[in-house]
Amino acid sequence: MSPRPVGRWRVAGLLHPSTTEPGLSYTFAGGYLDDPFAFDPSPFGISPREAVQMDPQQRILLEVVWEALENARIPPSSLSGREIGVYVGASSLDHGNLHAADPASIDSHFMTGNTLSVVSNRVSYVFDWTGPSFTVDTACSSSLVALAQAVRDIRVGRVDTAVVAGVNILLSPASFVGFSRASMLSPTGLCRPFSAAADGFVRGEGAVAFVLTRGDLARLGTVRAEILAADVNSDGRTSGIALPGLDGQLSLLERVYGGLGLTPDDVAFVEAHGTGTRVGDPIEATAIGRVLGRGRSTPLPIGSVKSNIGHLEPASGVAGLFKALI
Repeated sequence: MSPRPVGRWRVAGLLHPSTTEPGLSYTFAGGYLDDPFAFDPSPFGISPREAVQMDPQQRILLEVVWEALENARIPPSSLSGREIGVYVGASSLDHGNLHAADPASIDSHFMTGNTLSVVSNRVSYVFDWTGPSFTVDTACSSSLVALAQAVRDIRVGRVDTAVVAGVNILLSPASFVGFSRASMLSPTGLCRPFSAAADGFVRGEGAVAFVLTRGDLARLGTVRAEILAADVNSDGRTSGIALPGLDGQLSLLERVYGGLGLTPDDVAFVEAHGTGTRVGDPIEATAIGRVLGRGRSTPLPIGSVKSNIGHLEPASGVAGLFKALI
């Protein structure tokens, strides 16, 4: 975690401690990568000219997917030409928006380099996979919604192998200003989920990728975990469009755990969304407590990876899943 980014924008001219100053942010604390622009295009058959026009989200995701295949001990060449699905959670358009102030910087590779659809399709193209390939943007749930769709497609036989990922890169101060105006960011620069001292979230960046396979094919690679269930819903109308609802969370937890026939004592730990906000955390903790906390013989540990790396926004779900995995 860092109190401000280095070499991305002029922090001094945009930082102000007041939450009421228009066009300014009261914090730029974040979980930043050291160099999001570092990339060797040659292993992926990408020219340097095209690489500089590509959103770093596309570049980083290619590297992380390659590493996920290595970790699963699956040679990328063995999957070439196959119907491998690619399901990615992403929402940031920061890189493309940077060029709005200088249209002359836009080259022939700009459009394919800066659309959300190509964040996933770049992976399918480079690795030569012909299965479903799309980017999901459902805000902070994006990568888990992508995961649920991949699980569903594997179970109905649409694909037998899928790559599920999430990515988020912070290249513009604009969203910091917007979140500051909404008083959602932590003024102390600390993300403290489920704490009485919680005062907001801290933004973060990074990427996570998983390789999912049908159960009978798992022996072909290295198995790290088994997904028993994945489901999604919506809260409908709540007290505000950016605010969660207790009933929706209760309904989803009851359906998923009830469908598995699990008892509360079967659950060892819950990796929650847990952003460190005073509105969201109590609602989520209440839902978890009612469905999984009651009836247990021991307390139920819950936590959130955001206290370690910040809120990766569309990639936060797979970041939490990765924490639970290890």
